[in-house]
Amino acid sequence: MTDTGMDDEGPRPEFNPEPHAYDRRVRAIPMGEQTIAESLRMLARSWAVLNPNATIEERQHLAALVATEIAGR
Repeated sequence: MTDTGMDDEGPRPEFNPEPHAYDRRVRAIPMGEQTIAESLRMLARSWAVLNPNATIEERQHLAALVATEIAGR
């Protein structure tokens, strides 16, 4: 059996104490900032204006896709 230990590894990068974006604290979201639901409503209105001949079924299908994405499925 051959030894596949740590001897074959190359040099490791120098430690960087600068935190990455995912290591930082989450910023506080002010109450006046748009929420995801408001943004989705605005996008749906824009889509409706850009697609005035869309059927009810197409609109319902789009709403179902958005709901599925929000639910994380």
